[in-house]
Amino acid sequence: MNTGKRELQYRPELKHYLLPTLVYYLKLIELPNLEIETYLRQEMEANPLLEEIAQEPSGDTEESETETEKDKQKEINELNFLELFSEDTYINFGAKDTQFDPMDNVPASGDKLYDILMKQAKVAFDDQNLEIAELVISNIEEDGYLATIPEEIAGDEYDISDVINVIQKIQLFEPVGCAWRDVKEPLLIQLKHSGHGENSIEYILVRDHLKELKSINPKSIINKLNIDEKRFTKAKENIMQLDPKPGWRYSSTPLRYVNPDFIIRWRDNTLCANLNQESPLRIRIRKQYLEIMKNRRNVPKEELNFVRKKIQSARNLIMAIEQRRKTLNRIINSILEYQHEFFEKGYNYLKPITMTEFAKQLSVNPSTISRALADKYLESPWGIHKLKFFFTAAVAHTDKRIIFDKIKEIVENEDKSSPLSDTQIAKKLSRQGIIISRRTISKYRDIIRIPAHQFRRK
Repeated sequence: MNTGKRELQYRPELKHYLLPTLVYYLKLIELPNLEIETYLRQEMEANPLLEEIAQEPSGDTEESETETEKDKQKEINELNFLELFSEDTYINFGAKDTQFDPMDNVPASGDKLYDILMKQAKVAFDDQNLEIAELVISNIEEDGYLATIPEEIAGDEYDISDVINVIQKIQLFEPVGCAWRDVKEPLLIQLKHSGHGENSIEYILVRDHLKELKSINPKSIINKLNIDEKRFTKAKENIMQLDPKPGWRYSSTPLRYVNPDFIIRWRDNTLCANLNQESPLRIRIRKQYLEIMKNRRNVPKEELNFVRKKIQSARNLIMAIEQRRKTLNRIINSILEYQHEFFEKGYNYLKPITMTEFAKQLSVNPSTISRALADKYLESPWGIHKLKFFFTAAVAHTDKRIIFDKIKEIVENEDKSSPLSDTQIAKKLSRQGIIISRRTISKYRDIIRIPAHQFRRK
């Protein structure tokens, strides 16, 4: 017999919900200095309760920074009473006991290639493999080159075979061939993807005869492969349609003025790290609207609701700006502490460290570091560098300073009438047990300011 009673059922369900302050924070943490002001002006246009704080020039930089800190704290304190009228929850980033990392599992914006690859990764992977995929994609340069080795990505946290499997799957993402480590790899991947197997003439030509393809007289290759000239020409045409640097289709960006986000300079014989305060706009809530919320008796309900909504939005933005400042300050001070010798003495003292290792020092997820440093620059006594410049693994378990010294030694002892190419230097190092690519040699040679072999000939 049906009694007509309804049963209450409890069903646990997980939902990913981004709180308002967190939404702003995730956006702001990824923006470089040059884009922050544009973003904040857009927010001011959308929210009439926000106004710009006029900045008065001051001769004393340290005193000016102290006053700025006091002003910011005053603004934060002034906003506290607004929590009484809040209709939504917000995260107190200032709590010392929280272990919540707001950047975890949230995609970055900025690099277009990164976005395209990550969208595909979220469909192809889950759980641990997705974490590995994000680390791999974070280390893919604009042309698709994977600027690290599987062993570095694996570290002590992941199995090397899992990392290699993830890389191989990412190589089949669009654009096909990204995450390559040598010049043949993207071409071979693209050939396989288009149906040319390992026994095809195209595959064999790329794998075994890539340099010879440039030859005006291809007869030696034709004879080796026992094919006719027509088949060779067709295979060469197929190869010419391949893309040796597939990432460029999505990642090429116009040259632009670089405004460093961080500055490290000497002050009273001490190296100090600061955020660049040159361009970021400072905003606050207009005082007359704060007064409306304090004295609400004679305010129409419709107007009060509008002000409450806009004040909450403004509050979320201001709190997120402050948290962005704290997070980036923590990162730059940690970089200064770890790379102190580099900033003090120069390139020979640059210490290897991976983003994974650095993230462990800060007790955050490795992908957090990658996102927070995206497209940001640092100015120091040694020039302006992308922040990712400071994060690389020790090559072949050898400190970079040793490799720099060995490259210098090889160049100093070379035949000046026939200087060594980067490939030849790499071969000499390999005989000493240091296995690194020609591309890495070129990068290190630039760092220690040794010209290319064409310009060393005497």
